[in-house]
Amino acid sequence: MFPPTNSLWSAALVKSRLTSGLVSIIACSAITACSSYTVSMGWPPIHKKPKPVPEAVHELNLLNADGSAASFAQYWKRNTLVIDLSGVSGAGNFAVRLPDETTWPVRMAVRVRPGSIGQVEIQGEERSVLPVSNEGASNIDLEIGPTIYTPKTAAIYISWGPGPVFADAAPADAQPAQPSPPPGS
Repeated sequence: MFPPTNSLWSAALVKSRLTSGLVSIIACSAITACSSYTVSMGWPPIHKKPKPVPEAVHELNLLNADGSAASFAQYWKRNTLVIDLSGVSGAGNFAVRLPDETTWPVRMAVRVRPGSIGQVEIQGEERSVLPVSNEGASNIDLEIGPTIYTPKTAAIYISWGPGPVFADAAPADAQPAQPSPPPGS
């Protein structure tokens, strides 16, 4: 049959196997728990928090050509009021008017997406045409010059559309036609 066993030795063996099994189960559980811990939970601790989304404000009245309210977002970026035109394409326009008993912001800008439009025209006391680059992936802010509007400016008109098309080179003059010989020659 079976040889006699030392009951003390077999109890220690069972206890060590049970302990190692329990330790391996705890280790596997810990590894599984750590793998589901993501950056949004704050791990690793050196993770930088994302910049907060700017809060939309209503500082100026934006009006379409037909008099209805235009729905472009306005944001403060430090001391500059930014009108967000990043969703526009093609051509269009709107007017910017002050609400009653307010003054123009010290600095204003329009935010556009490169390649969606060719240029932005801003007209107040003066006219300014700002070209929009075709290269780039992130939105750009085009600052409205301080001479465009004064405290007495009633409205600022903003329009956008494709950029002007310039000819690369003037066409070469065609060879002048040979004069026809006079009759009878």
